[in-house]
Amino acid sequence: MTSVIAVKLFAGPAVIGLASLAGKRWGPAAAGLLGGLPLIAACVITALWLEHGQDYALAAASAAPAGLWANIVYMLALGFASRRFGWPGMLACGWVAYLATALALAWGGLAHSVPLGIAALAGLLIAAGVLLPKPSAPPRIVPLPKAELATRMMAAFVLVAGLTALTLPLGPALTGVLSAGPVAATVIPAFTLANAGRDAVLVQLRGFLTGLVGTGASFLCLAPLARHLGGWAALPVAAIALGAGYAANLLMQRLQR
Repeated sequence: MTSVIAVKLFAGPAVIGLASLAGKRWGPAAAGLLGGLPLIAACVITALWLEHGQDYALAAASAAPAGLWANIVYMLALGFASRRFGWPGMLACGWVAYLATALALAWGGLAHSVPLGIAALAGLLIAAGVLLPKPSAPPRIVPLPKAELATRMMAAFVLVAGLTALTLPLGPALTGVLSAGPVAATVIPAFTLANAGRDAVLVQLRGFLTGLVGTGASFLCLAPLARHLGGWAALPVAAIALGAGYAANLLMQRLQR
């Protein structure tokens, strides 16, 4: 139980903190890329593994790749809504779109579809390179006060703790779809829109979509590897996530030239 509490208290907020500091140092694209990698999802799956065992956690993890379609819809909703609304309206549009897609996947029996999960990798790149609105100007970098950083990390804890607390009522399929949910992509874009404007949000969302390629690739490999390696599967899965995310980022940079 202590390990579970530690994951919820420290891992999720630490990811948001690191992504936020990366955005301060290297710009919103870096914050989005780090936030899109499966760091938050790994926290959720780790907590499920510790609380409910390997089989339950892997059943949830196998639904994460198909659940990336809900993330695609969410990011696009944020991108278009940011033109007309402030951050509360933008997030409301995004979460309505996200939950509608996630519920459709789970209730439609598509949550564990491997082909759908593989197709999501291409969908992420198409959304990032073609469908997401383009910024009208280079984004501006704004200061990151310590109070704002602490608020971001607290919001991340609330979201991760809430999702893992609801896992039994939701079941492994819907929990898995939601495990790669937009925790970082809720907290960071809200502050970015309020402080740096829409152009910075659009660059950030493109980074999130690119980073999520690493999430999809790693979770497609997690269950097969974990059945043979157990908890040691985290090492090759982490390498897959970083490699796929980095490759997707390079591809996106070349396409934008």
